[in-house]
Amino acid sequence: MRTSSRAALAALLLPAAAWAQSPGEPGGAEPTLGAVTVTARRSIEQRFFAAGSLVVVDRRDIEQLGAFSVADVLRQLPGVVVTTSGDGSVEIRMRGMDRNATQLLIDGQRVSGGRSQLALDQLPSEVLERIEVVRAPTAQFSGATGGTINIVLRQATAKRETNLRLTDNHVWGRNAPQGFFSRTGPLGGDLSSPPKPVAGEPPVVPEGAPWSYFVAVAATGYILGADTERAVRESTGSTLTDAATRYRRQEFSLIPRLNGRLGPADQLALRGTYVEGRNNGRYEAGGTSTNAAGASADFVSTEDSRYHRDYLQGAADWTHRFHDSKLETTFSSSRAREGIARTGGTSWPQGTFPTSSYTFDDQRQELLNSLETKLTGTSSAMLWMVGAQLERRELGVANRTSGVPSDLDATVDRGVLWGQNEWEVFNGSTFSAGLRGETQRISSSSGSLVLADRRINFLQPSLHLRTPISEAMQFRVNLARVTRNPRIWDLIDRTIISQGRNSLANPDYVGNPALAPEHSWTLDTGIERRLAGEGQAGLNLFVRRVSDAIATVASFTGSRWVEQRINAGDATVWGLEADVKSGLAWAGLARDWTLSAHASLLQSRMTSGANEGNRIPGQPRYTASVTVAKPLRRTGGFFGGATLGLTGASDFNTSPGITGRERSRAQLDVYVGSVLPTLGYWRVGVFNVTDAPFDRVRNYTDSAGGPGSSSSHTVLTPRLYLTVGTQF
Repeated sequence: MRTSSRAALAALLLPAAAWAQSPGEPGGAEPTLGAVTVTARRSIEQRFFAAGSLVVVDRRDIEQLGAFSVADVLRQLPGVVVTTSGDGSVEIRMRGMDRNATQLLIDGQRVSGGRSQLALDQLPSEVLERIEVVRAPTAQFSGATGGTINIVLRQATAKRETNLRLTDNHVWGRNAPQGFFSRTGPLGGDLSSPPKPVAGEPPVVPEGAPWSYFVAVAATGYILGADTERAVRESTGSTLTDAATRYRRQEFSLIPRLNGRLGPADQLALRGTYVEGRNNGRYEAGGTSTNAAGASADFVSTEDSRYHRDYLQGAADWTHRFHDSKLETTFSSSRAREGIARTGGTSWPQGTFPTSSYTFDDQRQELLNSLETKLTGTSSAMLWMVGAQLERRELGVANRTSGVPSDLDATVDRGVLWGQNEWEVFNGSTFSAGLRGETQRISSSSGSLVLADRRINFLQPSLHLRTPISEAMQFRVNLARVTRNPRIWDLIDRTIISQGRNSLANPDYVGNPALAPEHSWTLDTGIERRLAGEGQAGLNLFVRRVSDAIATVASFTGSRWVEQRINAGDATVWGLEADVKSGLAWAGLARDWTLSAHASLLQSRMTSGANEGNRIPGQPRYTASVTVAKPLRRTGGFFGGATLGLTGASDFNTSPGITGRERSRAQLDVYVGSVLPTLGYWRVGVFNVTDAPFDRVRNYTDSAGGPGSSSSHTVLTPRLYLTVGTQF
């Protein structure tokens, strides 16, 4: 591989290796595969030359997908399954594994407990700079057996751009408005003719060039909820329930960014995020209970809930360039507060049973301070990196359940050292080796009672080989060991009561202080190929050998159903993934029509423990997504598209003696719009056209020793969006 081309690759790939660094601009250098030079977009080259299995979706890809929100973009990524629940929370899974096996990063910072600080299901896709999907663990991106998703928010640029978008979403006869505004550009001065980049050299910013800013403001209204039918049949009787939840959520988000140079070799980026949200709603259920003798009684269950949260984060990214290396240092500090107050109960109009009631008030606060640094070589395309991180999380909980206080505190101290190097080995092949060392101290208490106190130390090695097969095709193989730590909330011994009538399908949740880390050996192999134009395709086989697999089990304790996270035993997980992105000229459509598709076949087996021989609970047998879109063009004209998502059936053998299954489902989203030159655009979208119901059934042994079953049917209902906007 020629030296000049290797230098161009180094300049191209270094931003991809960073956690939320410089934005991915279209165009780029002319990298090589083997000894042949090809011209391609940056996102394609980041995938083909990264020292790990990486898929990058940049601004141009996002515009072509025609996605309305960040969650819609994630839903169309290879190996990623995104599920939105009735309360608006977004569950993100990779490879069908447990949701906590997927590591979610926002601007390179780990999201606490797998929950994003931002409303990803409604946050406009215009705030995205790019999304990086890391499917195989590396020394830098480790700690997740499913994979890592790094969501990089828009960066400040010297190019002036303003976005304005107004939306109304309509569902169940109700309306909720949404507004979004963003602007980017230089602070003083202008760069009407910026210097052209030189292959192999860092971007040139002229002396006296202005600082750049980006600011986004989003005010989001959203109607949430679901309709659920439940049926419980036991030897002692049966219960039929119809339930409806309706919430109105309001979110306000402010995202400012500021970039500039401090000198010839130093650059500073300041960023912040502020989010404030409110969610108020009501749960209503009515049903009938029938005993073994055939006598029946009606009941009514209700719950009023109020939820609020606010999140404030500030961060500084400092970059210093040496002659042949680059030092990147990030300091981040954030505070998150959230609270939920629920009041509910069950009454029997006929007076068959006494009225029961409960209250649940939970106030949580999290403080996070993080300092991380990374040194990267820049003199060669053979990447070497070393990094370190120090992090402290302080969590506090003030809980009142039916008047009983339970105040909890927890602290997590985390330290990381890691390094990674890449060598050219034979015929243009590259070999990468990395090692990550991590230590964690977790402590929690309730008053004078110690709930958890442990220190965890582990090493995570990783090896990666990339071999060109032809001018447009290459082969990858990655081997790594990963340790996945339990979430701190899963370690705290407290009970969260279910909403409405307790059942196997609607259980309480209790923490498990004895929960141990999960260890895995991971193997990823794949073939990647460039297609005509800017197309690309990949085929990936992965295997995970898991020890002390973390899973959720259910049991009947006392008089209530309870679920808990436990170490369920050892397991093997494997699957085959395919993805393709291509133009649709071959189908007779215009050149700007695009096809983006991916599919996964997934399998797993518990090899020890009480569920030996069964699949991992909740893992679908397959997932697939197909998007056909004509992107929005500023010059005017029609645009539109459709996305079909498929999720296969999954097993719910959550505990010994409990079997179950969730049926497959399909979700179809469609949209159409038009650009009016010099004015703006309009867009109409219908989400969840198919109603995509969640159908689950569980079988078990009831309290009398007889057969029991619990089934549920939940629909989130279609949703209509009407949007008008402009960009200039």
